[in-house]
Amino acid sequence: MPFPPELGVKQYVAVVRNHWGQRFAVFTTGDARYYLFSALLGETSSSGGVQFPVEKRRLRDDLRRALAHGWGNSL
Repeated sequence: MPFPPELGVKQYVAVVRNHWGQRFAVFTTGDARYYLFSALLGETSSSGGVQFPVEKRRLRDDLRRALAHGWGNSL
């Protein structure tokens, strides 16, 4: 079974934080319509193993613009 291109990581983009405070590392994928979000755990920013693709068009406008320029919203 072939690997879905939206799950294939190509390049790191930025770290973002949702409104609950959870942080995610964001990557471009093999499908230009998607970003891959990878959950980060605690203050050490280690990967939580939870990854999921998100369509770029479903992101908030401010977040979509920031990621397009390599910016995140997490310190």
